[in-house]
Amino acid sequence: MSRKRKNAYRRCPWHDYHSRCIYHVILNKTPSFPDFSHIEGIPGSRQWKPRAVPHPAGEVIALAFKAIKERYPFIWIRRRCIMPDHLHFAIDVREKTSTHLGEIIKAFKLACSDIWESMGNAPGIPFFENNYYDIILRGNGQLKKMLDYISDNPRRWLVRHQHPGWFRRFRLTDGINEYDAYGNWSLLDEWDINAVRIHRHYEDEGELIKQKKCWKRAVENDGVLISPFISEAEKRVRNWAADNGGAIIDISTEKMGERYKPSGLYFDICGEGRLLVISMPPEGKDLTRAHCESMNKLAELISSGLKLRIIW
Repeated sequence: MSRKRKNAYRRCPWHDYHSRCIYHVILNKTPSFPDFSHIEGIPGSRQWKPRAVPHPAGEVIALAFKAIKERYPFIWIRRRCIMPDHLHFAIDVREKTSTHLGEIIKAFKLACSDIWESMGNAPGIPFFENNYYDIILRGNGQLKKMLDYISDNPRRWLVRHQHPGWFRRFRLTDGINEYDAYGNWSLLDEWDINAVRIHRHYEDEGELIKQKKCWKRAVENDGVLISPFISEAEKRVRNWAADNGGAIIDISTEKMGERYKPSGLYFDICGEGRLLVISMPPEGKDLTRAHCESMNKLAELISSGLKLRIIW
């Protein structure tokens, strides 16, 4: 599955790409080029842990990494994952340099092609599509998350391919408004859908406890929790439900591009058919109180029986 994203190749205008920094870089395979690897294993298994098994092209990529580190001794490849049709790697530029990150990526791509052709393969077919996608590490606390994400790609690939029906984007309508959505649309047909909203003005702690008991009972009886999950208290309810086998419908402010897919916790529960995301982005850049009220209203209407249907 291609990792290309809309506007993915725009460089960050405020960042100095000559500076000391760690980047997560993604390169997409040229469609006509042979696969770099294949994925094998069983998600969740320690004995048969998912992994990418390199094909000849993938072995060339490994050699190119070695060549590029010799050429640019100030870089360190902290983690890499050679997927069938794209490549992830974390590159640590350990000192400020006159060399732009783009020059290093270009040299790496050329090294792949040169090594490939030196082995007697047909010349002129580029390994990768033009340009690259980069994610800039903004804090030390995010490094483990970045490296874990790269390592986790084989498992995520297997989950997506084992449950393709749950990893798809579609469009819903209530007869008046239309919404982009992603995940298990059949959650809308569940009989027990509970709206989660924790009001700031709850004066009676007993009322909140009563609500939490209802949400807990719904999760334990295969019900569904629906909400935009705006407040931290609502997010804690969501996370508890996800960790305890509950299904979630999230009214999200995130716009869904063609390559959208959930990440982190949401990716895992999507693979189990326990997630539906309904996109309801605000009209402007800022999230207003009025828009939050509209999102909560949609959640309440669906929990009360409003039926949404799929357009495509």
